[in-house]
Amino acid sequence: MGVMISGSSTQSPEPEKSNSPAPSETDRLLTVPNLITLFRILLIIPFLQAVTSGNDPRATLIFFIAGMSDSIDGVLARALNQSSKIGRLVDPIADKILNGIAYVAMSFFRGSHPAIPAWLTILVLARDLLILAGVGLVYARARRSDFRPTLAGKLNTFVELWTLGLFLGISVVPALATIFPALYYVLALSIFISLATYVQQGRRMLTPLQPLP
Repeated sequence: MGVMISGSSTQSPEPEKSNSPAPSETDRLLTVPNLITLFRILLIIPFLQAVTSGNDPRATLIFFIAGMSDSIDGVLARALNQSSKIGRLVDPIADKILNGIAYVAMSFFRGSHPAIPAWLTILVLARDLLILAGVGLVYARARRSDFRPTLAGKLNTFVELWTLGLFLGISVVPALATIFPALYYVLALSIFISLATYVQQGRRMLTPLQPLP
């Protein structure tokens, strides 16, 4: 960028404005990413049928497809410029609902087949309910809804999903059984740590003039 010279004085030009359009969200419901999210929600039906009947190989395949669709819809939303308000809201809610249903089914509706311990499923559900209650409390008292995902929260979600996947995978690779129940306690620890980070974030949001880190 050059400098304009007039006599003995110099003047810097005004910064050029970018002509690139700002990223925006569409109000359309029928976008490709939203349809993939709907497909992922519908997968819970055959998944439940497979889990409750003890058909773990089939349940593992459906679980893998659901996980892949969760990654694909985000990529397509950016690639096709089809990010939507409803998608941003529904996608994480759908993930939590599917995750909770999967844990409940694999703990309480397995019949004579191996099951995830009930106490672990209760912890998984309690964490999500407590975070939801905390979000409601913060919004009611401070009118703030800008919670940010924490590193501990992301790690907890990662461990939750891998616990489900590896448990189902025992039917295909029996050697995986050796990592249980140690993995259960790793997941329980991640639940308590992640919950603590969200409680800390909520306290900051309720404290006047206390910015988030």
